[in-house]
Amino acid sequence: MDKFDRIIEFAMKKDVELYTSMPSGWRRIIGALTAPCGSTWIYNGKSYFSGERKTALLVKEDCLE
Repeated sequence: MDKFDRIIEFAMKKDVELYTSMPSGWRRIIGALTAPCGSTWIYNGKSYFSGERKTALLVKEDCLE
């Protein structure tokens, strides 16, 4: 199983959205260690306390080739 398949499997298991390009206004979560190899955690730029924060996985370009 290649990296991309593992990332998809992880996202389905954890019920997490998966992106192949950075959505507008979203940012990387620096220091997050639980993302599968070949991906990184991102969030929509909202505060934890706003109730509007969403997280997702961003697939790195080298996994898409």
